Amino acid sequence: MVLTVQLQSIEKSRIIHLVKELKRIIKDKRCLVFIDLEATQTSHEVIQIGAYKTYLNDDLLIKKVFKPFELFVKPKHRVGKYVTELTGITDLQVKREGVSYRAALASLKKYCGKDFDKCLFVVYGNTDGSMLRATAENNMDASMQETMFIVHHIWDFCAFCARYIKGQDGNPMSLTRVLEVFGIPFDGQAHSASADAKNLMHLYQAFMRSPAILKREYKKTLTHYSGGNNVIREVINRLANGKDVSARDFDKIVEDNFR
Repeated sequence: MVLTVQLQSIEKSRIIHLVKELKRIIKDKRCLVFIDLEATQTSHEVIQIGAYKTYLNDDLLIKKVFKPFELFVKPKHRVGKYVTELTGITDLQVKREGVSYRAALASLKKYCGKDFDKCLFVVYGNTDGSMLRATAENNMDASMQETMFIVHHIWDFCAFCARYIKGQDGNPMSLTRVLEVFGIPFDGQAHSASADAKNLMHLYQAFMRSPAILKREYKKTLTHYSGGNNVIREVINRLANGKDVSARDFDKIVEDNFR
């Protein structure tokens, strides 16, 4: 019974910590821009930008969504066969439909409007910042200062989400798989910048609206987090499945692991 109470206490404190951590990250920013970038295969230059600007309520839920932003960007290097197969974006397409990175940056800043200096740019994964830097370094006519402002105000929602929801291998899950956890089908074509940005926005909203699912998935994450210790794994598994673990049960689990 004591161990059951301890696990429940961990869960409760973790949810409270979630809210506090979100407030710490978002701070006074009430404008989140959910953004996704597609980039070239070798030089990692941005070739497509998709974004959704949103305003938040005081409870950090989305209260307003602006029309989507999407454009192609002309890179200095080739798109690459793998990227074309993954995204459908070709060299000819970015040449015909793309704008310079300088123009793309100006358009994104205009889209953010007066909120640009107050925006938090929400991404899924840790590569977007390096893509922006690589693009700026290949386009010296563009504002490095504005590029680095975005880079320094990026929030990797994948890393944040992975604190609570992970795959059985202990690694973060793809955007599509995490959406499935919340019962949300992917809306649109994967690896399209605007679709990925839109689905990231949907994930954020689901994450905020679904504490029961979050609690359930966090229990699963706890069962995987045992440091390779069979005793800890067994105890947490039992607790996560609604079974009490007494001191006598604990002693037996330890004893069984010495056999």
